[in-house]
Amino acid sequence: MLNHNSKFQIINFIEQHKLNGVMNNTKWNKLFHDLNEVDELISFKVTYIDGTTWPEPEATFPFTSELAQIWGNFLALEFIDINAKISHSRGALLNDEVVDHIGKIIQICIDNSAKFSITEEGVRIYGYLRHSDSVQLYNYT
Repeated sequence: MLNHNSKFQIINFIEQHKLNGVMNNTKWNKLFHDLNEVDELISFKVTYIDGTTWPEPEATFPFTSELAQIWGNFLALEFIDINAKISHSRGALLNDEVVDHIGKIIQICIDNSAKFSITEEGVRIYGYLRHSDSVQLYNYT
């Protein structure tokens, strides 16, 4: 298993798997700062270059709003999924109100020159692209 805190192991893994880096720490930090400025708590799911995820698949919630565990440690981050839809309870008898922040998140990605694609939940922002994948990146030119 890859140690996500070992720069040597991560760089070796990147070279072995011929990953193409499209983000760096400066870009990730700016992007996360801007995402934290969104009015509501956005939920995230991280996938690392070795295929492991956080939160783990068996977690109660597939997404988390807690980014403190990965902030500043982006070298092993392959992509991050953002759930743009936030549910607000309106009581036991009414359906939850769902607010979709996809437009805000797309604009933040564009402003930060991030490589991303649209997903069912919201947005996937890439730290690395694999040569073998045919990813449909959002075209904002």
